[in-house]
Amino acid sequence: MKAEMKKTSFTNRIIWITAVFILGVMAGDFAAIGGLELLDRLTDIRSSAVVFITDCYLCLSLSVLVFVLFCRFTRKNRFILEGMRPKNDRRFLSGFGIGILLGFLSNFFCILFALLNGDIKLVWDFSLSGVPVMLLAFIGVFFQSVSEEVWCRGFMYERISIHYPLWVAVLVNAVMFGLLHIFNDGVTALAIVSIIICGIGYSLLRWYTGSIWTAFGIHTMWNFTQNFIFGLPNSGLVSEVSMFRLDAATGMDSLVYSYEFGVEGAWPALFIDSLIAIVIIVLACRSGRIRELTLSKEMLGYKEPEPRCIFRRQRDGNRNNSGNDS
Repeated sequence: MKAEMKKTSFTNRIIWITAVFILGVMAGDFAAIGGLELLDRLTDIRSSAVVFITDCYLCLSLSVLVFVLFCRFTRKNRFILEGMRPKNDRRFLSGFGIGILLGFLSNFFCILFALLNGDIKLVWDFSLSGVPVMLLAFIGVFFQSVSEEVWCRGFMYERISIHYPLWVAVLVNAVMFGLLHIFNDGVTALAIVSIIICGIGYSLLRWYTGSIWTAFGIHTMWNFTQNFIFGLPNSGLVSEVSMFRLDAATGMDSLVYSYEFGVEGAWPALFIDSLIAIVIIVLACRSGRIRELTLSKEMLGYKEPEPRCIFRRQRDGNRNNSGNDS
């Protein structure tokens, strides 16, 4: 590892990639805040549910836009954007669908434990008139989840894995993913550990399936299930609208439920996130792919694009013109 780092330029080292990651996330957040300010001045939205969805979820579509522009105009990062683009073979749809299913089942498993333990009581509170709001909520949650995934399982994962073994990329981006939630309402040490393990599982899922769309799906459906189907806090964020609502007389902290933070702040979430990672490792061992985690893209033959030089291109053009004149 040390020998490899000596050959690696500073802009390819983890400290630089982490710094760019932090600046990118901050730029995305500032863009989202600016977009909300502009929206408030141009519109007069009175629905508390729509305001909540816009303020907490939908506005982060601007963070995704910042990421797309960043990768589009930085030559070294264009391959990340290309890898995320949906392909014609529709594999991205199957990956997204698998993620959606895993996201719902894993979150429902944690909520079921809280229900059986008597920590929460849910009441059905939904009608067909609320379908448009739910569709808007799903779109908003998708953009919010993607905004975190593109920077963690996109930028950090991909850039680190070029020059470092894949397991390093998995661990580093998972830690940063956990730290993104450190200022959320009701956060605890257990919650951060659980989210870091969640990040490891999502990274391994992204690696094993070969598609970041699987991570998009599981992240989106986890958040949507918790916040908008069952009406529980999502990493400390309490929704204004949901299919079920929490009975006001219930809700307490326990080993299986965190009243302020949500199910990801308790032990069942830590268990299910660990289980996802373990299952992928077992599958990788059985398929003979486990060695891939010890390799970097460079070891597999990846070559970075050469930096663009305007003057060299101009000289090459002059040579070609001279050849044509002769």
